[in-house]
Amino acid sequence: MTIPVAIIGAGPAGIAAAVQLRRAGIGFRLYDRGPIGGLLNEAQWVENFPGIAGGLAGRDLAARLRRQLRAAKIAVEHAGVLRLAFRDNAFVVQTAHGTSKAARVLLACGTTPLVVGPPLDPERLRGRLFASVLPLLRVRGETIVVIGGGDAACDYALSLAAKNQVHVLVRSSRPRALPLLLERCSCHRRIVIHEQCRLTKVVSTEKGTIVLKVAQAAGGSLEIACQRILTAIGRAPALDFLDPDVRASLPGRVQEKRIFLAGDVCSGRFRQAAIAAGDGLRAAMMIQQEGRCG
Repeated sequence: MTIPVAIIGAGPAGIAAAVQLRRAGIGFRLYDRGPIGGLLNEAQWVENFPGIAGGLAGRDLAARLRRQLRAAKIAVEHAGVLRLAFRDNAFVVQTAHGTSKAARVLLACGTTPLVVGPPLDPERLRGRLFASVLPLLRVRGETIVVIGGGDAACDYALSLAAKNQVHVLVRSSRPRALPLLLERCSCHRRIVIHEQCRLTKVVSTEKGTIVLKVAQAAGGSLEIACQRILTAIGRAPALDFLDPDVRASLPGRVQEKRIFLAGDVCSGRFRQAAIAAGDGLRAAMMIQQEGRCG
């Protein structure tokens, strides 16, 4: 049996699409390996989502999305898509639970963190080097270094500074983060921002402390002792599961309206929950329209 639509990703884009397809009576299957809501679960505060006066913690907005799925009786298959191929005029979706076929695919699979390079060594720093804030939200009384100068780095710092001391290392003289987020970090008594600096050496001690040696643009240097490191150096579309043939034919499949892209996977730096939700809704309505035309 071939399902009409496979939705890969249960963040704002995938959920908005699923709700609209359910309203339109179009069959689908919704997949996600991670928590429902995607990166919303990592957001310290969301204040630009329409209809939420004053803002809301990202995890609370994700909880609202979960309740919306339950109310619409939409189930999520909690399995990562291992491979997406195209065979006999249908997409083959492979997960650890098995395979299924779909006539169309909506890629709402978001992004994945960029891989760090030297002097950070993921193997040597196993258990102390992170690319997601979620494992650190229960940490208390430690010193944590956040590497990055964008919105995510500042957002992570604000989340962690409630119970920890946080140092933010920024390579540039003008961080990319919103001035509002920078101001909040600068005013926080547990956050120190180091601008125009470059990480040159990482030393692990037997007691579990990590010593970071940092070169400053003015010619000086500093050392920061910490227990954990969180990187926020950028993200890339999470499309590693695409079969090579599907990857090569992606632009054509999009033009044919067999594959739809929605949310962070196609938004570049415009990664916002409201944009993702709008993308997902638009994609679902396009699928609905194609069904009528077909």
